[in-house]
Amino acid sequence: MNIGILEYDESIRSQLLEIVSNECPRAHVVTWEQEENLKASIREGAVYKILFLSLEKEAKEIIKYSKRLQEFVPDLKIIYLSELNETIFEVFEAAPIYVLSKPLDENHVKNAIQKAVRELSQCNEKVFTIINKQGIFTMPYDEIYYVESDKRKLNIFGEEGLVRSINLKISDFLTYEHGDNFLQCHKSYAVNLMHIAQLEKYSIILKNGKELPISQSRYTETKLAYVKYLENE
Repeated sequence: MNIGILEYDESIRSQLLEIVSNECPRAHVVTWEQEENLKASIREGAVYKILFLSLEKEAKEIIKYSKRLQEFVPDLKIIYLSELNETIFEVFEAAPIYVLSKPLDENHVKNAIQKAVRELSQCNEKVFTIINKQGIFTMPYDEIYYVESDKRKLNIFGEEGLVRSINLKISDFLTYEHGDNFLQCHKSYAVNLMHIAQLEKYSIILKNGKELPISQSRYTETKLAYVKYLENE
């Protein structure tokens, strides 16, 4: 999970980074001291599930930008950092899940993180979203049957076949928020376990009849993952 922190004050930024890293040790946490650095990261294709956004500067612009981000990433959780002033009434235009007042209280920060993580885990439909120079592409993970690595492209396949080709490594795709349903069964393929109809010695038959290879080195891992998936169904 990617978490971003936009904070202009270095001491507050460091404090947030420490608390967030301790609360979410498996998350990838990125910090920025300027709004433009955040926007550049988004333009390059980074997708964040939780954003801490300081309203110390250009508050109205930050709130407006937050609303646009939420249109493209519906499950994005926004936590504003603000002093108690006239801006506090405008922050709710972008539906934040928490507003932290400065100076920060560590317990309040922990509560905000825990609420964000809890709400993310309760989302019924997880959506794959990527923002890059090609534009914005979203697709529910449940509709993705498998992905195929093709040189520098990632081909995304649904029930009817190829849906979209995007600039993304298969290893990067597997770091996105899709739960445990995707497994790399071959160096060029990652399959959605929920769409497997049959598992054979070195191949997978999907519910739409498509057959995918399983590399010999990944067979045991694939078999165990599929058995575990079935047990949890």
